[in-house]
Amino acid sequence: MAITDAHATAVEYREVAGASDAANDVVIDRDLKSVSRWLEHKLGQFFNVDASDVARIYIPVQAAKLWIDPLSAAPTTIKIDEDNDGSFADDTALASTDFEMRPLNVDKGPEPGPFTHLVLTDWGTKSSWKNLRVEITGKWGWPAVPEAIKDATIEFTRLWRMETPRATTRITEMDQVIGMSRSAHEMLKEIMGRYKVY
Repeated sequence: MAITDAHATAVEYREVAGASDAANDVVIDRDLKSVSRWLEHKLGQFFNVDASDVARIYIPVQAAKLWIDPLSAAPTTIKIDEDNDGSFADDTALASTDFEMRPLNVDKGPEPGPFTHLVLTDWGTKSSWKNLRVEITGKWGWPAVPEAIKDATIEFTRLWRMETPRATTRITEMDQVIGMSRSAHEMLKEIMGRYKVY
C-alpha cells in the first residue's frame, strides 16, 4: 500500500459492518482515506509504506545518532553531504557496516514495526554527521498496517458514517466528535497510548 492509501479497504469495512452490497464502495473508500489521514494527524505518524524508494534529507543534531521518520526496512542508500555543497551527487553511500538501524529487532515482531533512528557504529568509517545534510533513500512507513490501526480506521469510519452503536448522536467534522460514546473515547485513548508519537 502507498502512503496515500487508506489503512483498510472497503471490503474489510463491509465485513465488519455486515454489509454485502458493494454499491457504496467508492464512498466508503473515500471515507476510509479521510479517517486514515485523521488518525495519522492525531498519532503523529503514518502506517502505510511507500510503493517505491523515496529520498528524504535530515540534519542530525547529534554526532552519531539520527532520529528519522518511520522507515519500513533497511534503507537502499545513505549519503552524507560531507563537503556541505548542497548536493549528494559527489558523495559515496555509506557501507552497511557504517550504521545500525534502531530499535534493534523491531522488524522481527510479533508486530513488526518501523525503524525510528540510526546510529553510526564504532566499527564503521564515520564518526560524526552532526550538522551535515544526510540523504536517506528507502521505503518509508510501517512494514504493514498494524491490526489495531486497521480496526480503529474501520470503527471510526463507521462512527463517521453513523453505522455503529458508538455513534450516539452526530459528528460535525472528524476532529470534533459530538456525542461519541464512552467506548469510542476509550478506543481512541488506547490507540493513542500505543501508537502516538510525541
